[in-house]
Amino acid sequence: MKRIQIVRIGQVIGTGFGIILCLALLTGLLGRIAYDVSVWQRETIKTRSTVDRLTLELELISIRRTDALRRYLDSADVTLLASYQTFQLAYADISTRLEDVIHTSEELNALDAVKQAEETFSDKEREILHLYQDGFDESARFLWDTEGVKAQDELLKAIERLRLAQGNTSAAILRQAEKQEGLVVKAVTIFVPLMLIGGMVIGYIITKKITNPLSELIKHVNQIGTDLTRRVNPAGPKEIAFLGETINGMAQNLLTSRQSLQEYKDRLEQELKLASQIQASFLPTQLPQSPRLELAVYWQPAREVAGDFYAYIELDDGKRGIAIGDVSGKGAPAAMTGTLAEGLLEVYAPFHIRPETLLDTLNKDLATRLAPNHMNVACCYAILDDHSSLLTVANAGLIYPYLRRNNHIEELEIGGLPLGSTKDYQYQSISVNLEPDDLVIFSSDGLVEAMNDQSEMFGFDRLQAELLRLPSGIPADAAIQQLVQGVMKFTNQSDLHDDLTILVARVRA
Repeated sequence: MKRIQIVRIGQVIGTGFGIILCLALLTGLLGRIAYDVSVWQRETIKTRSTVDRLTLELELISIRRTDALRRYLDSADVTLLASYQTFQLAYADISTRLEDVIHTSEELNALDAVKQAEETFSDKEREILHLYQDGFDESARFLWDTEGVKAQDELLKAIERLRLAQGNTSAAILRQAEKQEGLVVKAVTIFVPLMLIGGMVIGYIITKKITNPLSELIKHVNQIGTDLTRRVNPAGPKEIAFLGETINGMAQNLLTSRQSLQEYKDRLEQELKLASQIQASFLPTQLPQSPRLELAVYWQPAREVAGDFYAYIELDDGKRGIAIGDVSGKGAPAAMTGTLAEGLLEVYAPFHIRPETLLDTLNKDLATRLAPNHMNVACCYAILDDHSSLLTVANAGLIYPYLRRNNHIEELEIGGLPLGSTKDYQYQSISVNLEPDDLVIFSSDGLVEAMNDQSEMFGFDRLQAELLRLPSGIPADAAIQQLVQGVMKFTNQSDLHDDLTILVARVRA
């Protein structure tokens, strides 16, 4: 480290200490007297301040206690009764503490009057509560309005008299303190010139040798707080110069660390962006159509990667499988789990002609894989038959699909535990014959759990209302667009609370 100066802080302090020692020999007696007066005044003022504060708290607690009791009598809210009892305990505590700090006869007499007023109020309060709890509500309120309020007013008047007595006592004590202070001031006047000269000398030395370098150091440190490229100019005694060099080293380390963190952040964002693109590439952007069935899908992650997924599988005999899933949790773990579930579903689907048997197989496989991480996958799988327009649905914990037919909506009520929750679980399915212009709507819970600025959820009622507003014969992609617009309007175009996936199937006329 470059040596900035050879003067040490100890040398500066030593010179100042010599001057202070000389002054101390001359002002020792005065200092003792001033100290005793200061201690006495401080304790006195502290005691008087405590008394005034406790009295004010006593008055405030009494008012709040009365308000809680009155509101309880009007509403019968047990929480207000609990508040009243809490204020009652606080009142008793403050009253006890006042007894410990009050010593003059005038204040003690005033405090006795407060106690008597409090006993009168407590008697009325017990009588009122007894009537109220016995079911005599009107009698209790009448007794409160006629006698309870009067007792409370008397209590407040007694507390006010106590405050007046405290004011008189405090004024007398302060007059005595001023008298003693006058004596000390006269003594101090003799030694003020000497103390002033000594203080000026010490102040000059400290300002030049210590304070100025420290002020500059603080100024530069504040600049470093907003700009890590700035550096301190070490100056002053050796210790302060060393501190400046240390701060420069810390600033450089922080700058290096921030640059490393920024690089890591940029790399992480790039990796997440790439992961999002890869995940999106696994999902079909457009679902195949047929002369009988029209399919459309909407998929929007809440973060860079999503725990929602969907799948389309071509099956034999003019059948096709569609699935929509939602993994518990968010972020990369949910996305990886969703990709795993989607891949297994596409592999197993061609070998299962019933949706429930496919879910059984997936559940057994995922239960083993997901058990260590306590995750699960909600999934709804359906098979559509182009020839017969038969829809067969099995569900593992996802919200029920909706069937829109002839301006009416119907929930396809079939449920089950999410995949991976427990290994031994048998899923069921239901079947429904679709008619021309029927709409079947599958969605993840991100649709009903979308929130607006007031933390209100979109909910099932709004979803059903949006479905009823869909025009008859609307295409599947237009139906999805209208549903998404309804959700975005409700959330005021804010960020999604959860991943959102909607899949619509429409029977062509």
